[in-house]
Amino acid sequence: MTHAAPAPEEQEFWLFIQNEPLPAAEELQKNMFCLDACFRLNLSGAPELAPEHVLEGEYLDEEGESQLDVFWVMETDDARQAFKRDRAALQQIGSRTKMLRFILEDECALGHVFAMIHAILEHRDGLLVIPDERGNIILERKQALDFLNREIREGMAED
Repeated sequence: MTHAAPAPEEQEFWLFIQNEPLPAAEELQKNMFCLDACFRLNLSGAPELAPEHVLEGEYLDEEGESQLDVFWVMETDDARQAFKRDRAALQQIGSRTKMLRFILEDECALGHVFAMIHAILEHRDGLLVIPDERGNIILERKQALDFLNREIREGMAED
């Protein structure tokens, strides 16, 4: 899979799902909170309709008080257009034609992004792609859920 690479200071993750509306923010928040009680998503309604594609979250302390605000971008693309010249990628994407691009300008948002992707994959079949200069890492739904769960747990252990 080839696609425009993110700026060097930005990290990017791509999630390919079927072209259906995402779960509402409230449902995503419930799933994110189950992964780690310190994640809060500051959004209501459909994530695809967030103003300027910017999503916001908070890290909470043990008492539920906000400790840190985090922000990230979630753009929605049509995978068929983004990869129209890459037949192998289109074949691998299959019917998962909605491409969600999660763009991190701040590494502090990584846990929230992983938890949000995990919450989406709990509700939808998907393909997670982690762009890398050495080649993209491609994970089917079960592999992606395992990877994200492990990364979130390791992140919690570091805190």
